[in-house]
Amino acid sequence: MSDIEKYKAAVEAIENEDLKPESPEYAIACIVRAWLDYRPDEAAERILGEGRRIKGCYQYTRKQAEKIYQMTGNRCVGASADTMLEWILGYYGYAEDEAQALIEGGLMMAVYHAMAKSWTPYGMTSDMPEEKTQPAAGGTPARPLTFDADLEELL
Repeated sequence: MSDIEKYKAAVEAIENEDLKPESPEYAIACIVRAWLDYRPDEAAERILGEGRRIKGCYQYTRKQAEKIYQMTGNRCVGASADTMLEWILGYYGYAEDEAQALIEGGLMMAVYHAMAKSWTPYGMTSDMPEEKTQPAAGGTPARPLTFDADLEELL
């Protein structure tokens, strides 16, 4: 199977899980899809691995959170985004140090970018503007000032 065929098969496997958009499994599927788009070759291979499913990944991350709950006794477990991503990658066979290297190497940014694209307000294009809307420190504003007077003259 070619790399393109593996990628398409991985996308199809994610999409065929019949997940509800408001479910935590769907959120994990979005993260896994962002990972697949970021590193298609290695992600597709792992997603298509024996018995790997989004629902199984959710159960795995839930068990990781339950371990924290049992250790702390807190009713609510707060896991950072990178910890959650580390757990997801752990489900797909990454060791902790490998997962951290991938996260710090740009995967977290790819996940946030993918999520930001899905939350684009109505009426806006999906692409973020390329130019800066504010000048760099010490730069000249792009539009004229609305009030241009010398403070000494006003006193």
